[in-house]
Amino acid sequence: MYRSFGVSVIGMTNIPEAKLAREAEICYGVIALATDYDCWHETHDDVSVDAILAIIRHNVTMAKSIIKHAVRRIGTARNCPCGSALQYAIITDRGAIPEQTKKILIL
Repeated sequence: MYRSFGVSVIGMTNIPEAKLAREAEICYGVIALATDYDCWHETHDDVSVDAILAIIRHNVTMAKSIIKHAVRRIGTARNCPCGSALQYAIITDRGAIPEQTKKILIL
């Protein structure tokens, strides 16, 4: 299916984390580091566990370096809409929401 779409990179894990971060009003970014071509790339050898582990070790080192440098540049001010992402998530009149439910939802 992906070949028919003409894609060459498939992200396998970003959407659940992105949705959860949005729900928690947390800023979220991705460091996507590939491990292999899987089985579809005809000009590359088949994937082996040893090859993937070697690439993962390299990726861990690279990710640590990226984070180390990025954290210095991020700063402390939040100039993004993440902190108020759920501002309009509840459209029910607050007066119609029972007090116990408000406590549970921290409204």
